[in-house]
Amino acid sequence: MQKRKNKGRVGNEASQRQLRVSELIKRNISKILIDSNFYDHNRKNYSASVSEVRCSADLKMATVYVLPFNHVDPQELTSFLGKNKSAIRHALGKELSLKYLPDLRFKEDTLFKQIEKTNQIFRALEKE
Repeated sequence: MQKRKNKGRVGNEASQRQLRVSELIKRNISKILIDSNFYDHNRKNYSASVSEVRCSADLKMATVYVLPFNHVDPQELTSFLGKNKSAIRHALGKELSLKYLPDLRFKEDTLFKQIEKTNQIFRALEKE
């Protein structure tokens, strides 16, 4: 039996299907987080923006990158969303018609922190 070739994709480049499903998940999770006010037992409001979603090749796992609002601790936010992922998946399942709904994993988006560090380095170099 001959092994299927990777149709023009290089390395870990995502397929069109992965990109399409990732965008659908991103849009719908953002909508879910806006429409459903997520509070913990202390009535702390967890507001977040979904910056990116990456799906695995088999579309069984989706990593959701979030940015917190209102000075919420990012670790606290990802922990809270992880604890409530079954409710989020349930709401997501009502919106999407996929054969398999991916398992969700929430992570902090560190892109803006990396950009700020890079800008600080450039500012320090300009002063020299």
